[in-house]
Amino acid sequence: MVDPNQFLRLQLGKVSYLLSSIAGFTIEQRESLITNKSAGNAVAWRDVRGKRWPAFCLDSDLRVVHHQNWHRAVFLEAIPHAVGIAVDEVQLLSRTETVISPFTPIGLAPTRQGHLFSGAWVTGNRVVLVFEPKAFVAYLQSLEDAA
Repeated sequence: MVDPNQFLRLQLGKVSYLLSSIAGFTIEQRESLITNKSAGNAVAWRDVRGKRWPAFCLDSDLRVVHHQNWHRAVFLEAIPHAVGIAVDEVQLLSRTETVISPFTPIGLAPTRQGHLFSGAWVTGNRVVLVFEPKAFVAYLQSLEDAA
């Protein structure tokens, strides 16, 4: 069981993002997924009772890419089914290791659930953006709809 006082660090290429563990997620090894060998946005699927949950491979700018460097997929709880993101690396961080500064991005929200980011963690000379869970799930679901 995941501690609600943790963040999940998702590594996409050379960029890290944080996701609060309150989002609800499952981490799967690449070997336990069905790889997509045809066209479409999903890079792989998790088979759950005969239903396929898609996982999308994104670059550091959150655009769909199809590279083979990812090692795990993080599936976020959603309705009607979980959606996933293929990651190069994943790590749990406690809230004591992170100090998040909340912010509201300017401009129009890119999803029906709002902006993708709700805060940032500044560590040394690095800034790590924090995903807003509902908006990030909505963004991943839009990739499924676009396929």
